[in-house]
Amino acid sequence: MEGLPLHNRKFSLFLKRRFLPLFLATFLGGFNDNLLRSGLVIMIAYSSHTGIALPAKPEILVTLCSALLMIPFILFSSIAGSLADKYEKSRLVKFAKAAEIFIMIAVFYGFSQHNIILLMGLLFVSGTHTTFYSPIKFSILPDHLHKQELLAGNGFLAGGSYMAILFGLIAGGWLVESPGNIIGFVAVGVAVVGFIASLFILPSHTAHPHTKIKLNLWSGTKEMVSYACVDKTVMLSILALSWFLVVASLYMSQFANYAEAVVHANNEVYILFLIVFSLGTALGSLLCDTILKGEISPRLTSFAALGLSLFTFLMVATTPEATPGPLLDASAFIAVPQHWLVLGSMLMVAFCGGIYIVPLYAVLQSHTPTEFRSRIMAASNLSDSLLMTVSAVISAILLSFGFGILDLFRIIAVLNLGVFWYARKVFS
Repeated sequence: MEGLPLHNRKFSLFLKRRFLPLFLATFLGGFNDNLLRSGLVIMIAYSSHTGIALPAKPEILVTLCSALLMIPFILFSSIAGSLADKYEKSRLVKFAKAAEIFIMIAVFYGFSQHNIILLMGLLFVSGTHTTFYSPIKFSILPDHLHKQELLAGNGFLAGGSYMAILFGLIAGGWLVESPGNIIGFVAVGVAVVGFIASLFILPSHTAHPHTKIKLNLWSGTKEMVSYACVDKTVMLSILALSWFLVVASLYMSQFANYAEAVVHANNEVYILFLIVFSLGTALGSLLCDTILKGEISPRLTSFAALGLSLFTFLMVATTPEATPGPLLDASAFIAVPQHWLVLGSMLMVAFCGGIYIVPLYAVLQSHTPTEFRSRIMAASNLSDSLLMTVSAVISAILLSFGFGILDLFRIIAVLNLGVFWYARKVFS
């Protein structure tokens, strides 16, 4: 194995202490975030059947749940990035994972009491926790991996994150309906395992110990953004990454409506869509290193962007008109040959997305000065959150004016052609 090129030995990273503990801590944290969100959303959506009292309409509360995860990134990204640059990162991970245990103990209590208000507050706390953890995980990676391993490491983290989202969403929806508060036990258990994994993360050097933590959020955010705008490649990579997260969030947030209103299918098909999309993104993320042979280069970005548009158009074109009758379950859905074209197109959209994002993360890390790396990764998180929030608002407005789900997919595909054209000029 030692005689093989590094890009052919990428799976050996899972045998290395400099990667595996960080991967596990990140994967388990992502799982818990989505376990909480999914369990809470299902509890709210089916409250009329379970007798749980709600402080407002279910539609309003479900929308607020998404906002509660995004708002902390907008508010606290500057502080999170500064902390990660100022202090040794492996210690910060340990503190973060210890805090997660206490958060999930409170989540355990919230689910046991069916306390919607408490759980929504904890969703905000969980989003804040993720805000502080996120710049650490990406900025510590170049400290422990060789340059030739960065693509593979980012691919594993990105692919693992989407699988964690998938498993968390499915587990939350399933376990919240199980007796005995199993969802609470799982949340606490996963947090404990994540903390244990964090104890094995190797120390890294302190990037910039003289960093000043600015509690003035506006001033700190302006300074953080200014670091990201110094290098044109860094700024363009941040915006390009944010764009894909807009596309991915649109897909994943509309899959339920697409399954019910367009395909005329039940919750099983919605889960099938989540599985296909998550697997596609994970596969693209994992294969990116093999395609580029370990070279950190954004040259695939434009081709991947074109694939996003083409396969979205194909998915829309192959979506059959819904037939009257009962909602299709998963077995009835896949029994229709045309639906395989829909699933295949959906898989390829996500696959192109995985190829699109991984090199951009590596470019971002390799072009960023060590002393500012965490703050620039935090600026990327801020950009992601702002653009995703704006896109959610625009989507809601379009839907309220009579646009359909397929119209949203067509619009995103057309806009993405502009991203392809621009990426071909700046990244090729």
